[in-house]
Amino acid sequence: MNPILRKAIEALSQVVNVSTGLAHPLDESRAKELFKALHKQGVPLNPDDVYSVAVENSWAERHAKKLSELAGKIGSGGRVQVKHPREWGEPTVKKIIAELNEI
Repeated sequence: MNPILRKAIEALSQVVNVSTGLAHPLDESRAKELFKALHKQGVPLNPDDVYSVAVENSWAERHAKKLSELAGKIGSGGRVQVKHPREWGEPTVKKIIAELNEI
């Protein structure tokens, strides 16, 4: 599994309410921004990997499935609309890549 993807989902899991998944519009927007930024950086968005890491980070199975489906859609070039931009995705991904390069 790509370590950037793992760290990104861990970061997302810290800022969204994992008990409700992407039900809140801001949480959904953060997830979309994150996956778009990962895709832009060439990080593979494997739905099975996203699901596994989400479950490891206390996401309910149904919410992890929805998250993995969103990742798969964006990873395959599908378009999504970020309704509440937070400017969170790209800075988060850049920070993760920088931290992993230090190791």
